[in-house]
Amino acid sequence: MPDLIPTAQKQLKFLKNIQLILQSGSFSSTYKFALLISLSRLAIEKGQDSGESLALEYIDIAEKFIELYWKQAVPYTFNDQGQLILNQNNGKQAAIVNRIIELRKIYSSLGLLRRDSLVWLKLLKDVARTVKEMPVRYLQNLNGQNFEFLYQLDQCGKQLTLLPQVMFCLRQFSEIIEELCQKHWIDYIRKNSTNAPILNKLPNLEQFMFEPSRNQLNAVACVLVELQECKCFYCNKPIRKGNYAVDHFIPWSMYPSDTGHNFVLADSNCNSKKSNLLASDEFLHKWRKRNKEQDLIIVDRIAVLGFLTDKERSHKVAEWAYAQANENNYIKWNG
Repeated sequence: MPDLIPTAQKQLKFLKNIQLILQSGSFSSTYKFALLISLSRLAIEKGQDSGESLALEYIDIAEKFIELYWKQAVPYTFNDQGQLILNQNNGKQAAIVNRIIELRKIYSSLGLLRRDSLVWLKLLKDVARTVKEMPVRYLQNLNGQNFEFLYQLDQCGKQLTLLPQVMFCLRQFSEIIEELCQKHWIDYIRKNSTNAPILNKLPNLEQFMFEPSRNQLNAVACVLVELQECKCFYCNKPIRKGNYAVDHFIPWSMYPSDTGHNFVLADSNCNSKKSNLLASDEFLHKWRKRNKEQDLIIVDRIAVLGFLTDKERSHKVAEWAYAQANENNYIKWNG
């Protein structure tokens, strides 16, 4: 039956197939990396741990693309004078990136762009069309042969429908897929002839390309100081001015995508001790309660800073993370 959980052997085969695509597929741009990361994140946000197929809207995939490329569509500063917007294509700059570069001249944050509903909707539709025409069509192409293990093109008209068991595997191996895609994406950027002369002499690009900016997190901290009355989310003690950090409640290492409801303010000591661990179930309940009670404030104040603020999506990610933790006996932090 198609809804059965894949065997361990099939799960490993799936992971091997992902590796095969990344190592042996042809890449004329970075779109395929963005597509794999988007499918993985949407399987977490919209799926469940079952062997069923999952239908995804192209608009939702487009939104993930915009989130990924928004961060990379600003100049990478490589010395006191030099700046370069990283080229994401073998030839001219990738079309989606060009669109975002133009919009970044008008909108200072992704949150402000999202609020301009007509422009945002047009961008989503345009990106969705490009995603469907380009990476969706070619992602599973190896040496001219279509190797359809994620989805079948003839079933991907109005929606992209993941084949049975794929949703389960994407959720199971999300962290590995993210890491592999980011590594290959960075390698592609480094090897791109337009970027190479500068980037060969520079340190790791990972922080610039994928991690939230320090300025954004400082702005989030200002909102959380007010929201939490300048008390630590974990120990509930008053925090001395400046002696705090914005913590990802679901650790960045597990799910490297920022959602507004995932941020909490912690004193430096608790933040350091929690590190990349999941907090105990007691804190999970507290976090859910906080999000329910403060939802409107979080949406209003943090969305403007450019973060997706969707409580249900954040809670779906948490559901997935804690299921992974329980299944794999991860250590949880008790405070």
